[in-house]
This record gives sequence, C-alpha cells and structure tokens, in this order.
Amino acid sequence: MATEKGRDLKPRQRGNRPILENEELRDVLIAEEGGWRVEPPISSRLWQKSALGKTIKGGAVLLSPAEALFCHWHRSLALPKNFMAEMLASNPRILHQAVAIEAVRSGGEILSICDENSPHGNLRCAKTWGMRWERTSHPSNDPPVSQVRWFISSDDLDLADLQSWVREVEEIGQKAEVVVVDSEYDSTIYRLSSPDPRGKLRPPSEIQMPNLGGKVNSFIQYVNWPLPNIGVPQAGGISLDNTEKKWLENYLQGTEHTGDAYLLNELLERGLLARPGFKYGCKWRVYDDDISKVHAPWLMSIESEMPRSWEEACLRARLSAGVNKKWVCIQQSPDGASFLSIERVLLGR
Repeated sequence: MATEKGRDLKPRQRGNRPILENEELRDVLIAEEGGWRVEPPISSRLWQKSALGKTIKGGAVLLSPAEALFCHWHRSLALPKNFMAEMLASNPRILHQAVAIEAVRSGGEILSICDENSPHGNLRCAKTWGMRWERTSHPSNDPPVSQVRWFISSDDLDLADLQSWVREVEEIGQKAEVVVVDSEYDSTIYRLSSPDPRGKLRPPSEIQMPNLGGKVNSFIQYVNWPLPNIGVPQAGGISLDNTEKKWLENYLQGTEHTGDAYLLNELLERGLLARPGFKYGCKWRVYDDDISKVHAPWLMSIESEMPRSWEEACLRARLSAGVNKKWVCIQQSPDGASFLSIERVLLGR
C-alpha cells in the first residue's frame, strides 16, 4: 500500500530528560539560601567553561534550582534525594524554566540567570530573567549580547509590558529575546524588536489631494489617481476599503484621525503602502515601495487583533516566516505609532 509522501520519514525523537540516581555523588549539590552550592573543583569547571551559576566565596558557585536541574541533565551532577518533589512543591514551573535554560544553551551559547549582583547586573532591565553571551564570549570578559525572558506557551501576552521591556533593552544596545516552552516541554526562541518601518512612496501630506465634490464613496471613478498608496485600481476606478474610506473622509474634511484610520495615516506618512492582510490573518500586509516592484516585508496586526497568549503569537510569527515576512504589531502611542516585531530565531547558527 502506497504511503503518503513524507509519512515514511522517521519522526524526530523527543527526549524525556530522566532523573538518574547516583548515591555516591548526592552531596555535590549543597543546599544554601538562594540556591545550591557546588564546591571546587567541580565549581571551577562549571564557571570557567560554561559560566553556570554565580561565583561565591571559596571558589564555589551557587546554582539556582533550575540551573541545578540543567546541570543534572547536561553536566552529570547528581541531585539530592527528593529534589524534584521539593522543588516542584515550591515552584511548579521549575521544569519549564530548566528547559528554557537548555533551549538557549543547546547551541553552545551562554546564559546567566541574573540579578543586580550578577556580572554586568548594572545593565539588567527590570523584567529581564537572564543574559546571553555568544559561545566565544564569557561574562568575566565580555558584555552580554542579549537579555532574555521566558514564558509558558499558555501564558497571557502583555503587549504593553513587552514593548516597554524591548525599548529598555534596545536603549542599552542589546537584543531582546524570549524563550517559550510548551506543555510538551519543547521550546522556541523569539527575538523581539521595535522596528521603524519606512517606505519610498510620497506621503499624502506632500501630494495635491483630489477634489471629489462632496461625499467619499467606496468606489471612485477618477483618472490619474494621485495616491498610489490609497485604494485598489479596479474596473476603471479606485476601490476603497472601510478604513481607507474613513481616512480619506477625515483628510478631505480636515478631521482628526482616530482608530484604524489613525494607524493607516501613520503608515502612509512613512511612505508605506498597506493592503488587506485577510489571507494572512492580520489587518495589513505592508510594502515599502510600489506593489508592482516589491514584496511586502511586513504583516501587520492592530490592537483588536493582538494575540492573547504566546500560543497565538507563535502561530502569527511562524506563518509570517513561512511567507518570508516579519510579523509586526502596530499601536497608537503618544509619539504617533509604536511597533513590536516578534521573529523566530535559531541561536548559534
């Protein structure tokens, strides 16, 4: 019986990260306020090679519970008896947190769980969980390249909180990254940024507006339409969607833009062209030049379409990447419009 194309390929193997018993090494991790202490010479190897934990007196390092679990999986450190039961009782998310550490470090990158007393802790933004270094760097010698947060895929997505954090991180010259762990303990890493999309088209404020003689209709019969980034040429005229129609009415009447028309005006004044994003599950696909010359670099969602959880955000970012575009949220802000881009990345590649 013929098999469907591709179904005869071997599925990806998913590890279950077992907990191994080793009575002889149970005393490697020593309980201490704030985490688990590891003494030399093991501590030296953990810090010098992998920058795991925080250095403390006597050459020891202090591991967080999640780091201790990571070291059990990947550095052969035995766990104390009843470790998992006790840690899960105090922190039900510890398994997800350890997987987030694993996700960043799997490509050889360095992740340091940080606070104000950590190396380069003066650079740490308030909501930052960890700082990342490239595999060829080390916290004792180099500044971090990014700041990291982590979430479970079902967690609520607070867009305003993320935008504020990303701005803080970018202001000090670093990248903002997020690790999302799902209920299967699989993970994905996303880079967040505050883009400043600009295009090559003339903004409406620099164009002589047409005289439409009164009410604006959804279809305008007009020869040599002067606004290439407004309306769709069709059947000898220009077809306007509801947002474009409202924008044009406001513009001709000198009325202040609100809602979707405000956001559309922000895009137009940046020299951009917005077209319906219906096929991509968003408000607009946005071009930086004439639609006949380029593909749309961005898929843009407005506030009413914003994802409510990381599950939804991951779906948007994945769809956008599949069509070689970036997914961007646009919101009204005191400075006009603010943008947040969420893009999947593979660290260490």
